[in-house]
Amino acid sequence: MKRLSAIAVDDEAPALRRLIKMIEGNSDIQLIASAKSALEAKKVIIEFKPDLLLLDIQLKDATAFDLLSEIKNHFYGKTIFITAYDQYAIKAFEYEAIDYLLKPYTQERFNSAISRIISKQEKTDLNDLMNLLKNYTVNSPKMLAIPEGVKNHFIEKEKLQYIISEGYYCSFISSDEKKLIRISLKKLEEFLPEGFMRINKSTIINKDFIMESSHHKSTVKIIMSDQNEFYVSENFIKNFQKEII
Repeated sequence: MKRLSAIAVDDEAPALRRLIKMIEGNSDIQLIASAKSALEAKKVIIEFKPDLLLLDIQLKDATAFDLLSEIKNHFYGKTIFITAYDQYAIKAFEYEAIDYLLKPYTQERFNSAISRIISKQEKTDLNDLMNLLKNYTVNSPKMLAIPEGVKNHFIEKEKLQYIISEGYYCSFISSDEKKLIRISLKKLEEFLPEGFMRINKSTIINKDFIMESSHHKSTVKIIMSDQNEFYVSENFIKNFQKEII
């Protein structure tokens, strides 16, 4: 199989040397250029058009996100972000990162990121994205990342009141907006943080927005802060009572 062409970018010489050593230790990729600044990187990326960009986020003359915005009409390859700071994880996925390497990383971790690209060159798998996002959403206490294909939607956790299933899509109802995203409640349950709970086959609520609850025969009626009413189905009552009471 043809090796992927790669460009390495880091403004710190020791870090760049280490990155190049990692590339040389992987038989699936070939280094075609390196750069120590966003300006240098822009030139070599446009000239060589690599399959893969290994990019440090904090460069001396710009951020990686600024660089990618500038070359968006010239670069169509994959990107792996590299940084010493975990707070950039969510933003990295907005730029459809294949992976996010947190310094210091090992050769094994580096090879794992490359393997992800090799095995998913045609399309990033939804489950892979969610597995990555589960690892990183904890670093952004205010944001919830919802994957949809190779895109990610970002919603403020503190404003998200409830989620309603509508066929193949889900409506995310926040205090100030509504988003329709193609994803199932079952998938959402795999990575939604504490505080969100399923109450019936079509609804997940944020319990912080419950204003009132009352028993009605074999169900529980809930009134949310926006005055919308929902009913907890029999299969979910036990868990609801455990969470609320």
